[in-house]
Amino acid sequence: MAATREEPILGLDHAVVAVPDLDAARAAHATLFDLPMVADGGGQASLALANIDLLLVAGDGPPALAALALAVRDKAAALTLLARRGLPAAGPAAPGPFGDTVPLAPQAARGLHLRLADPAPRRGGTAIRLDHLVIRSGDPERTTALLAGRLGLELRLDRSNPDWGTRLLFFRCGDTVLEVSHDLAAGITDAPDSLWGMTWRVPDVAAAHARLAAAGMPVSPLRVGRKPGTRLFTIRDGAAGIPTAMIGA
Repeated sequence: MAATREEPILGLDHAVVAVPDLDAARAAHATLFDLPMVADGGGQASLALANIDLLLVAGDGPPALAALALAVRDKAAALTLLARRGLPAAGPAAPGPFGDTVPLAPQAARGLHLRLADPAPRRGGTAIRLDHLVIRSGDPERTTALLAGRLGLELRLDRSNPDWGTRLLFFRCGDTVLEVSHDLAAGITDAPDSLWGMTWRVPDVAAAHARLAAAGMPVSPLRVGRKPGTRLFTIRDGAAGIPTAMIGA
């Protein structure tokens, strides 16, 4: 029997959010997670959640979920394998607050900015964790070829729902999910994919909703989630402009 090949991606290490006003974004995220953000004085601020780190970087454009860093067992081996699969590096390793990362070529990644990182130990301090991150796709078959074929992520769900007007595909990435969302009415397009929004899992979603409402955060009403036994709410204007939701029992 042939040995099972280990895919290189362990999970998400950190997400990069570009913001036009770093101080305002720091304050919004500190309120959202009830945790202080650490600023490095160089136009960046970071925050450690239970299963992923967030990095805010000052930028000139509108707020955007700008990049994802994927944790790998061995960067050199992962780069070799991904290059063979048509997903090469876009340049040398660059230093960052969570260690060196290697960028992958966006033109081979459906326009997404992906990086490879050594796995960082989770620093703990909070039970809030990333439940799923949404990627918007104009061509879900090509996005599947990227996520499953090149990166080796497991496709766990593929469902179209006319009531929602979307096709949803869930890919397991470590202990979280990359959710690909395709607008059925728009049809298949050549537009690049985009990193869109994040949903955070909290131990007590009603308590989180009450805390944020009391803090003046513009939250939606608490409602029943699509997954049985869950409730969720959204941040109406996003967290520093990024579509954001919180989910829990």
